Amino acid sequence: MQNNYNIFKNLILYTFVVLLVFFLYKIQQLLIVFFAGFILASAIDPLVEGLSKKIPRKYSLIVVCGGLLLTLLLFFIPFLNIFIQQILLFLERVPVYWEEIKNYTLGIDKWIASIEQAGILPNVSQIMSFASSLGQNIITGSIGLTKNFLTAIAFLLTTITVTLYMLIDKKQLTEKSLRLFPPAIREKTKEIFCIISKKVGGYVVSQVIIIFVLGLLVSVGLALIGVEFSLILGSLAAVLELIPIVGPIIAAVIIVLVALAQQPILAIWALVVYLVVEWLVDNFVRPFVFGKFLNIHPLTLILALFVGVMFFGVPGLILAPAGAAVVSVLIEEIYIKNYG
Repeated sequence: MQNNYNIFKNLILYTFVVLLVFFLYKIQQLLIVFFAGFILASAIDPLVEGLSKKIPRKYSLIVVCGGLLLTLLLFFIPFLNIFIQQILLFLERVPVYWEEIKNYTLGIDKWIASIEQAGILPNVSQIMSFASSLGQNIITGSIGLTKNFLTAIAFLLTTITVTLYMLIDKKQLTEKSLRLFPPAIREKTKEIFCIISKKVGGYVVSQVIIIFVLGLLVSVGLALIGVEFSLILGSLAAVLELIPIVGPIIAAVIIVLVALAQQPILAIWALVVYLVVEWLVDNFVRPFVFGKFLNIHPLTLILALFVGVMFFGVPGLILAPAGAAVVSVLIEEIYIKNYG
């Protein structure tokens, strides 16, 4: 009888776990929104906490969020307008650049033509033509594009709302969340939660600083040597910097190819500029920022990126590093410290 009872109890437990996993899978979009809100709240909260020592928290929250919004309106929106204009112009120039690159590569155009005729690769000229018309397609738009755009706006607004509520009701949310745990481990749980919040927020701040500095230096450096579309290339290099090891290599190749299409000597100078900027960031900016906030091994980030993309797509790619920070803290605090 006792064995039958244990089997029945285990069966119910396993069924509950399966149903819980299925339920979490079904609401994964909602979980992504809340996790994104937690990440943003963790990054902003230190500013709010620091200012709340001088004025009440609700006023400090208004000041911080108002300052961020004002910065966004004054700097980001004009930058976005210029960036979109350059993107459209760049897409128009892609076929011209491709022809110039083939002229500089010692007969590679014949080799490419042979591969295309063999059917191994798609026709490169068609790909370039598609890239050229992509800008016009974006402008004309479609029902699918409008739907995706509205979905992205809804996701952003929901995330901002969740972030604000997390910042406003931080104390109440923390206390209510701790009630879900047994009293004996509430203090330890609170300590782990604080470490996770600090590490996740620190990662966001450190990455924002690094990509901003790198993007600015690359854009300015390429502009000084006369490379066209330096703003696009600098922004692209900044975004690809989020992908460890592979990202900087891809950025270097793209920058060299664009510079080569304009003038062969520019390709050499562009590569030198990019390598110098990477060296400066890796040896001066990154050690200072990571030493002040946190440090995550590149292999951990690569694994997190693959897992994030595999299960959650583009949102997983964006949120994977923060997820890696959370998992590393849990492993450190729950397993490694307890078992040495």
